[in-house]
Amino acid sequence: MGTESDLKKLTDKAHECGMKVLADVVFNHMSSMDEYKGLDKFPGLAPADFHGQCGIDYSKRDSVRNCWLGGDLPDLDQSRPRVQDVQKAHIRKLLSLGIDGFRFDAAKHIDPAVVKDYIDLIDRESNGRTWNYLEVIEDDGTQATDYNWIAAVTDFVLYKESLRKAFGLGGDLRSLKVPVAVNDSRSIVFGRNHDTVPENNQNCIVGCYDSREDSYLATAYVLARESGVPLVLNWDNYDAPYISTGVKFRQIMTQRGRSAMNVKENVLGVIDSPVVMMMERGSEGFFVLNKSADRFDIPVLDLTLTNLEGCYRELRRKFTVAIERKDGKKFVTRWGR
Repeated sequence: MGTESDLKKLTDKAHECGMKVLADVVFNHMSSMDEYKGLDKFPGLAPADFHGQCGIDYSKRDSVRNCWLGGDLPDLDQSRPRVQDVQKAHIRKLLSLGIDGFRFDAAKHIDPAVVKDYIDLIDRESNGRTWNYLEVIEDDGTQATDYNWIAAVTDFVLYKESLRKAFGLGGDLRSLKVPVAVNDSRSIVFGRNHDTVPENNQNCIVGCYDSREDSYLATAYVLARESGVPLVLNWDNYDAPYISTGVKFRQIMTQRGRSAMNVKENVLGVIDSPVVMMMERGSEGFFVLNKSADRFDIPVLDLTLTNLEGCYRELRRKFTVAIERKDGKKFVTRWGR
């Protein structure tokens, strides 16, 4: 993919453009490509630096940490000083090339104490300037809380227990009034990611949506929320134009929140529908989503019990929505041009 010099040029240019670069580090296992068949083929490592080959039993923590992922990816033994030395040197090298943070792949397959040691090293070497997160897919033997005391984790709980159910065929958006999620505002949230795309993963390890359009709407919802740090799958920006609008909406809400304005998220009960939802972000903005194929019409929208009032500009179509107070109540008095 290039040289160290190429990577340094990339990070320098990204920094000029106001962008940060995160490195995806794979410390749990090695490759199963043909040229690496045999544990004596990895430079700087010896067969003793790997766990013995075994299939993972996801209900047992020791098995998750010590057995081979997929059955054929040689599992590194991080208790070995040589393994830690190689991986810490890799971290230092990436930091020297301008990397701004790290994503730890398959973090749940590594002992939390080892992951903590690596994060502490990153914090020391970078003077605390990096942003890091851990890939943790919950299962019978692993919980997000096993790792989110170390750094932010990927919120597969929100994906599996809330988003797929609400946005899938026959799902009810009213369930998002109180979504099931990892209780951590730093968590990495997503409508879908590389592990949930059938084109890349025919088995969909953590389950897929009924259609791609469902995932686009879930991503729009994730961007509209206050909680979590959203991750947008790269090509979704091109396939669903409203996703880039969702990013803009989130940026505005984040900026206003920093100015001590009320941007708290709240899914409103003013629309009692399984396919249409309305979320306020305090008094500063709101988000409306219709997942059905039909138009939705409501003659009178009473917003008296909400924080919303005044004139709002719809970000994608640029029209005005007016919410006015009359006789002690608040109603939508204008919607459109």
